[in-house]
Amino acid sequence: MKEITRKRIMFIINPISGVARKEGIPEQIARFLDYVQYDFTIRYTQYAGHATEIAKEAVEDGYEVVCAVGGDGSINEIAQSLVNTQTALGIIPFGSGNGLASHLSIPARNAQGAIDVLNNSKPIMIDAVSTNKGYFFSCAGFGLDSSVARRFKHHAIRGFLSYVWAIISELFFYFIPFHAKVKIDEVEIERDFYLFTAFNANQYGYNFGPFPFTSLKDGLLDVIVINKFPLWKLLYIFFCLALKRADLIKEAETFRAKKIEIKGDPKRVYQFDGDHFIFHDDLVMEIEPQCLKVLVPEKLNTL
Repeated sequence: MKEITRKRIMFIINPISGVARKEGIPEQIARFLDYVQYDFTIRYTQYAGHATEIAKEAVEDGYEVVCAVGGDGSINEIAQSLVNTQTALGIIPFGSGNGLASHLSIPARNAQGAIDVLNNSKPIMIDAVSTNKGYFFSCAGFGLDSSVARRFKHHAIRGFLSYVWAIISELFFYFIPFHAKVKIDEVEIERDFYLFTAFNANQYGYNFGPFPFTSLKDGLLDVIVINKFPLWKLLYIFFCLALKRADLIKEAETFRAKKIEIKGDPKRVYQFDGDHFIFHDDLVMEIEPQCLKVLVPEKLNTL
């Protein structure tokens, strides 16, 4: 009888991401993971960027799968080291918004459900977006979304209502539009931006996003620009994003592109997959088609 070779899978747990506690996850992995398929190891992150280092070690050690246990920021750190390798990304989403996992139909804050996906998964190749500040996989941009990401990061309480409050407080009390010069493929724009976001996945998180049909494997970025709008329209725009109907927002412009160039500014705040940072130099985003292997539900048909 031919011996079945088990795949080595490393779980990288971010103990502080998201809204749900993770103390019981190792026990659930041990209980629900298919031992016929997998031989597992668990590692914990200890500081920002640690997940990238651990994932790189796992690739070098020949692990077939590295599984992120955390939110979109944790996924981003781990996937940095998996692009253009044979090691697949698995996801147990325990963040706040869980945008990429939602696009991939992986149940959020449900360890058993996400482990069941690993047990009954298929590998697919998805696009990533390379920049001179690393990769992003869900969305990236500047303006209101990056300012909200910075404010949300410091909230003691995480979750959807906290995120909504971060949007309201930022827009009403703190937000100043970002002046920028942007080139979207061959289209050049210079103005004050309330929002500029490029999407590889179909949402920010919490199932909120402007486009219903954004694909993770079409080799294109879907871009939304929102210009100045009266504050009384905030609730209307909020509901349009909940419906993925950017076309209903008068102040919105949309584009599809392979490459985006943003002229640098010493004070501009960006967000990549929900994590904010300040970047002074010109930023170039370019789609890198189907370069990341991801484990998704076996019955998932569209991306």
